[in-house]
Amino acid sequence: MPWNDQSGGPPRSGGQGPWGSGPRKPWGQQQPPRSPQPPTGPDLDDLFRQWRERFFGGGGSGGGGPRSGRRGLQWPLIAGLLVIGWLATGVYTVDEGEQAVITRVGKFNRSTGPGIHFHLPAPIEGRQVVNVTGQRTAEIGFESPRANVANDNPEESLMITGDRNIAEIHFRVVYNVKDVRAFVFNVRDPDEAVRQVAESAMREVIGRRQLEPIITTERGAVEEGVEALMQATLDEYQSGVQVLQIQLLRAAAPSAVIEAFNDVVNAGQDAETLINNANRDTSRIVNEAQGYRERVVREATGEAERFIAVHSEYRQAPQVTRDRLYLETMERVYQRGNLVILDQRGGAVPYLPLDGMIRRNAPATAQPGAGQ
Repeated sequence: MPWNDQSGGPPRSGGQGPWGSGPRKPWGQQQPPRSPQPPTGPDLDDLFRQWRERFFGGGGSGGGGPRSGRRGLQWPLIAGLLVIGWLATGVYTVDEGEQAVITRVGKFNRSTGPGIHFHLPAPIEGRQVVNVTGQRTAEIGFESPRANVANDNPEESLMITGDRNIAEIHFRVVYNVKDVRAFVFNVRDPDEAVRQVAESAMREVIGRRQLEPIITTERGAVEEGVEALMQATLDEYQSGVQVLQIQLLRAAAPSAVIEAFNDVVNAGQDAETLINNANRDTSRIVNEAQGYRERVVREATGEAERFIAVHSEYRQAPQVTRDRLYLETMERVYQRGNLVILDQRGGAVPYLPLDGMIRRNAPATAQPGAGQ
């Protein structure tokens, strides 16, 4: 070797190089000693460079070699990841009480119930999830109250009744979805369609009735009529909507004429009260007259039967019956009188209590004098 001694002797001690003793550089400069450094962590630059070379190919200037082959293998992997992510967009879930409508190229394909499902990703297939069991509401004639004060909407609430009066109507429609396909495809805006049909049906029902019954006794009939008319119209439109309930919240005269209308209503109520009182008095008088008639008839019937019975007894024993009638008559006539009647045939001696009669009559004769 060129570094060995030319004399063939043993190598020099101390690890001398070919230019002399000591660890020297080839040019004769002595290398300074290095202190030991503690081990450090991985170099981030090297890690980034390795990942960049692995997924996007090396960035060196040297061409060819294994780096060019590695760069060509990354594009299929990226494309596969994109395809998997695109397919994953077709996975969806449907909650309880909901249904999903699946369209293929814009046309209805199928509907699915609750659970986890898959459809072809967009733009091949799409989905629309609809709550079919939850109750939906539409408020007509007013807006939702804030601070317990309802905001009136005159364009919807003012309606003309059958007797050409103006009524202020506030009502609420409660409905849900009974056919999800019809609900999604047959009507552009189902909720707005329900509002329009509800207002139209209410105006038709109100236009057939008078104002006073609407706000007093026929509120339930109005609700039933509007519900039936709404359901028939929505079924004709094939909207897929089921009307559950109509709630008539307010039915009254407009605020501008409410006082005058209340006066008219109060007058009508007063008239009904007077009529009811008169009918009550009439019924009482008629009942009393009927009772008096029945009593008189019964008494007359009893007297007639009694006379017939007495006549029958008189025909059998005239003298006895005559005496009995005489005695009963005298008893009835003198039953309250202070009299004593003696028969001459009895043989009794009359006794006149003159002292008692005088004492009894004395205060009666003294009263006129006392008054003077």
